[in-house]
Amino acid sequence: MLFLKKFISQEPKLEQFFALNLSEEKVQAAVWTVRDGKTEIVKLGQSETWDGKNQEELLKAADQTLTAASAGIKPEPSGVIFGLPDGWVEKDAVSSEKKPLMKYLCDELELKPIGFVVTDTAIIAYLKIDEGTPISAILIQLSSSEINLILVKQGKIVGSQLVGRSGDLGADAEEGLSRFDKIDTLPARIVLYNGGGDFEEDKQQLLSFDWEEKLPFIHFPKVESLDSAITIRAVALAGGSEAAQSLGMEIKTPAAKTEATAAALGFVSGKDAAEEEITPAVPEEKPEPKPKLKFNWQPFAASLKKIKIPLPNFGARWPVLLGGGLVALLIILGLAYWYVPKARVVFYLEAQVINQELEITLDPDATSVVAGGSVLPVQLVTKAVSGSQSAPATGTKIIGDPAQGGVTIYNKTADSKTFAAGTVLLGGDNLAFSLDEETTVASRSATEDSEGVITITPGKADAKITAGNIGPDSNLAAETRLSFKQFSEDDYYAKTSGLAGGTAREVKAVSQEDLDNLAAALTADLIDQAKAELGQSLGADQKVIETKDKLSLVDKNFSTAEGEAADELSLTGRLDYEGIVYRQTELDLLLKEAVKTKIPENFLISEFSGVEPGEVKEMILPISYEAKLLPRLDLAEIKKNLRGRYPEKVEEYLNSLPQFVSADIVISPKLPKVLKTLPRLTKNINLEIKPAP
Repeated sequence: MLFLKKFISQEPKLEQFFALNLSEEKVQAAVWTVRDGKTEIVKLGQSETWDGKNQEELLKAADQTLTAASAGIKPEPSGVIFGLPDGWVEKDAVSSEKKPLMKYLCDELELKPIGFVVTDTAIIAYLKIDEGTPISAILIQLSSSEINLILVKQGKIVGSQLVGRSGDLGADAEEGLSRFDKIDTLPARIVLYNGGGDFEEDKQQLLSFDWEEKLPFIHFPKVESLDSAITIRAVALAGGSEAAQSLGMEIKTPAAKTEATAAALGFVSGKDAAEEEITPAVPEEKPEPKPKLKFNWQPFAASLKKIKIPLPNFGARWPVLLGGGLVALLIILGLAYWYVPKARVVFYLEAQVINQELEITLDPDATSVVAGGSVLPVQLVTKAVSGSQSAPATGTKIIGDPAQGGVTIYNKTADSKTFAAGTVLLGGDNLAFSLDEETTVASRSATEDSEGVITITPGKADAKITAGNIGPDSNLAAETRLSFKQFSEDDYYAKTSGLAGGTAREVKAVSQEDLDNLAAALTADLIDQAKAELGQSLGADQKVIETKDKLSLVDKNFSTAEGEAADELSLTGRLDYEGIVYRQTELDLLLKEAVKTKIPENFLISEFSGVEPGEVKEMILPISYEAKLLPRLDLAEIKKNLRGRYPEKVEEYLNSLPQFVSADIVISPKLPKVLKTLPRLTKNINLEIKPAP
């Protein structure tokens, strides 16, 4: 079998490990290894959220980030180093409260714990490596309800304080720092971190705080933030270095003794960790690992076609050589068939739905959600935005010119009469006209002829009039008789000498509906603009409720008033957006607590749907929603029952599960039907349970 040696590499394969950082809100994984005596990151998983209490939510979040971190990595790591909050650790061991949770996580995900580091300690060690010198700073780890403030001098933790969040980060930090006794000076450096989110608003609150007057700073502190991946990087690199040494690997950079071993985590083979007295284990001395043979089967398979074995020259040995090659090939294919295949099984269960209504009190002064309560901590936010918008006019208007002309006014009374400008005269069809200027008309006169007949002649005067309305209807012919609106025709009247020039036509104009629609459209646009700008400063878990009764335009300026002729209307204005910011995880916790008593035994909440927040009135938010419940299943047991089965047999088994509806099964890589079974290894089976649509 000498010809096989060309295709067997003697280079040892690098062993890879998981790093998994846990906090009360987030979970993030990474894959790391040791190369040339130094730890390095192979791949990062995305950060996932959980509620800090439900172990199944933690399992789901951890599984998702571990799957993302190990995608494409073969073989998948099993050893893991944990990054844990300081509150999860007691006397260099995992606290008794958290041990069952850690054991559950490792059992379900088939992880082998090799140690843990306290997250804060790992970050301090990481910054020392990154900056080349021990740091002196005030580290502030942010969460939705509290801040963890750590005072560090020359790389040593002086102490830490946990402070509830009030909405004023500067005041919260001052409260925590004032609890330290006998501190002459404080480091003029503040570092923010939390594993994700935008720190811009937090920075502004700290930069606007008067530190030098309130606390012993030599000068105004510099405020900075760490990127979202800093925590998992610190756990993997700084913590991984210590863990690697405990496993007997050579690490060139000096590192301190690992904080805890797998035994210190509480995972004792064949025993219940919750009942064990845990003491830190001393790592065994291990012999130098021997290089593992790495068989490059692809070049071998391609080269088999080119190899021509002169069978006569081998004599009686050629069957042995050929048989040995076939055996080696079968072994390789068998191992690949055992370890390589992966499967994703999504099975849908018929959900049990519970309808729920809840009134939530929105409290800007609250710092955290109280289990069983109905108070949601919120922050009040404002954002001023301005803009403009245009729209075509849809109304109509009649425009034109009024008729104009002359009249002769007749006075039949014995006294002269002066008519003021604007005096109204009336014609047929309710037409109205007005005098253009003041006009005086003489009194009547009388004459007697030779026969004694007396003739009375009215006084008269010429004047100019203008029609009260536009349009041709006021174009009157000569000698048309008009009367005065305020006087009797027996006393005064008028006759036209001809009126002309009255015209009318219909044009586009601005209606009240146009004004209202444009104001509503600009308001909606400015609301979206304000929400988008606010969203840039909010965390991924934060949402905004609108105070609709306070969202209206101010400083409105329309280009055209109602009724004016125009083809287009434009509007500029400002909106003072007022909103209420809350955290989705905290709202979900309230929703879960409200429906908790209605959940049947052996069921759990899968998701909320139909969540319909009502209108906020006096800081009370009514919410109606549906809770979808799925039966509680033993995923580890299901995986064991699925391994090695053909898809049709998988369906048969799943049909035995309560409320099963259907399943989607994806097996990779694609194999011939006779070999197309689910993986033989349970860790290569990814299960997802969803409510049926």
